[in-house]
Order: sequence, then C-alpha cells, then structure tokens
Amino acid sequence: MRWREVFLSAALLGAATGSGVHAQSVDLYPQDIDAHTVIDAALAQARDEDKQALILFGANWCHDSRGLAAKLEDDAQLSSLIADHYVLVRVDVGQRHRNQDQLQRFGVSESFGTPTLVISDGAGALQNGLTAHDWRTADSAALSDVAMYLSRYAGTDADGETSVSGADLSAVAEAWPPYGRALAEIEGRLASGEMSEAEAARARIYARGMARSIARLGLGRVAEAQAVEIADRADLQALGLAPAADLTAAVIEQVSEIDFDLLARLVSQDAETAEARAQDEAPSQRAE
Repeated sequence: MRWREVFLSAALLGAATGSGVHAQSVDLYPQDIDAHTVIDAALAQARDEDKQALILFGANWCHDSRGLAAKLEDDAQLSSLIADHYVLVRVDVGQRHRNQDQLQRFGVSESFGTPTLVISDGAGALQNGLTAHDWRTADSAALSDVAMYLSRYAGTDADGETSVSGADLSAVAEAWPPYGRALAEIEGRLASGEMSEAEAARARIYARGMARSIARLGLGRVAEAQAVEIADRADLQALGLAPAADLTAAVIEQVSEIDFDLLARLVSQDAETAEARAQDEAPSQRAE
C-alpha cells in the first residue's frame, strides 16, 4: 500500500482498538473541563515550583496524542524528567476545533495537527515556538528524541547522555519532496492571487509542521531499524552534546518514499474541523 493508505489504516485501527494500554476509552483529553482554569493552575504551579508547563493539546481519538501520553507516563526516564522539570496537563482540541483560544494565548495560532505541544514558563511565555507543531507523528517518535527535546527546554543535562546519534531535522524536512512541492505551490498561488498573504502564511506553518513531523517519524524508524538512540541534532547541540553519529542521510532515505499532497490534506483537514464545529454548535442552536 502507499504510505498514505498505511497511515490512514493505522489511524483507523488506533481509533478502533486504542494504542497500547492507553485505549481510546481512557479519557486522557477530557472534554468536560474548563481548559482555561486547568492551564492557569498549571502555570501557577510551574511558577511556584520553578518548572515549565508542558501542555499537550490533543484528542482521545488520536493515536499519536494517546501514544505521546503513554511515552511520558510509561518510560522511566521520561516520567522522571517530567516529574522533576514540568507540570504536565492535557487539553482536548476535538477535531482541532476546541480550545483554540487556549493555544492562542501562547501565540500559537491553531492546532494544525494532534498533538500540539506547548512548553511555557510560569509567566505564560512560549518556549518552543514553531516546533510546537512537530509532533503529529508522536506515537512513532524515538524515545531518545522526545527525551532530548524535553531536556533541552527543561534546561537539564539530559542525565549525561553522550551516545545518542543525531540527525538534522530541518535538513530532513527540507529534503522531503512533498514539502518542497507544497512551498512551490503556495508561492505560485500567492503570485496568481489565488491565496492571500494570510492564507499563504498559514499554509507554510502547516506544511513546515507536517514536514518536521514526518522527519521525527523518520528518526523513530531509524532508531528502531538500527537499534540506536537518535534525536534532532539541534536539541543535542543545545544540551552541549556532540552526536555519536550523524544519521541525517539515513533518515532522509527512510522518509523518501512517504508521499502525499500536503495542501490537499490541509483542505481535507479544514473540512473535518468545520464539520466538527458545526456538530458542536448544532445542539445549542436547537436549544434556542
């Protein structure tokens, strides 16, 4: 099967059976909470304990949202890192249509995929910028990659890890053919007047996040295939660590066969979001 078919089949299987011990029936991203209050409490705790707030904007239906939650809870290194340096909360976004105002309070415009990770200091200042959108393949991410990313933003020494191989995540994303095609199409539509500047900017953010998510998927696949620990080279360097080996070429090769139309997927995704929003609004309209 083509990768897109495999990806969709895996998503449907995850929705039907759950991911590992964290089945869909487990309410990891509850809908019936006041997200603003929960986030306020997390920020206050982060201030009091001199930690960072780690806010996972995800959904119970999403196997990557559930998979990341499982990694952070079940892996001893990650759970210890979270306990020592973060205040962790999970916020439901439905089909990327709920609690978008809570993302925007950190300067993140919207959920382009699930999960979206926000790392904030106790004052509410976003720490991880555009990399908040890098995690829509989180269930397939290498544990070492997740650990180095969170260690970087926690300002910790990553427990002295020195044998982790690295890959240039940005180079992998830029070498991925669908990303290059999407950027060229965006510029063409902008030049022809088919897209506004705002629409083009939004499409670029979406495409970048997807490309980097695919690159993180590639890191995970290389880690599994070669039985190595691997992370984004930029995260290793930020921690003062020199990669044991540069596996950028191996990761580029790993993702080279993954092919789909990014902008077509964005259109489809927007339709899913609009439908979900309409369904949420329908009961209140009937009540009126």
